[in-house]
Amino acid sequence: MNAKFELPGIVPWGRTFKEYEAFFALDAAALAGPVLDAGAGPSSFTGELCARGGQGLAADPLYAEASADIAARFEAARAPMRKAMREAKERFNWKTYGSESALEALRAETLQAFMADRARAPERYIAASLPKLPFADGAFHLALCSHLLFLYGDDLDAAFHLRAVKELARVAGEVRIFPLFNLDGRPSSHLPCVMKRLRLEGYVCETVRVPFEFQLGATQMLKVKGPAQ
Repeated sequence: MNAKFELPGIVPWGRTFKEYEAFFALDAAALAGPVLDAGAGPSSFTGELCARGGQGLAADPLYAEASADIAARFEAARAPMRKAMREAKERFNWKTYGSESALEALRAETLQAFMADRARAPERYIAASLPKLPFADGAFHLALCSHLLFLYGDDLDAAFHLRAVKELARVAGEVRIFPLFNLDGRPSSHLPCVMKRLRLEGYVCETVRVPFEFQLGATQMLKVKGPAQ
């Protein structure tokens, strides 16, 4: 359990609508208004949400690049990700995905779905980066952040996390973040101080259990609402 899960920075490893449903315990009420997927990378969630009649927008600095270049980044990340998963295999619950190869194939399919939707509706994909987003206050019903904040705690410090969460709460009525573990499979050391600061500033925040576990023990999301006006 001591092998370090090492990746070459933040990798473009997208997720699906079905996965987001589980990560964030999404239901019809949560998806009743515009949804922002912040730090979305090559996830297919936004396209799938819109295909189901929902309103979705994705934001990521990655979208400044052409889809072919994003695909090249994905290909470059496959070997390091495969190696990291293999070396730390005992840290994961494989019930959902079955195997490393099956998970890798799912990620490749997700990338293709993302690129197809981006070609159909490029206006859904905004090149923007936390902790500063180009959206009006309260522009979204819900903001989601999957596998970025807290996961990459070695790359993004606590101050960045605080600014990012506050920015998400500025543009959305509710924020949901998953997972709350870092890459090494431990609870994020940033989470307690971020929650403390948010509460001191009048934000409402809580951890909530979700129906998903891949990293062993990572079964909670963070829910945040901004201070009452």
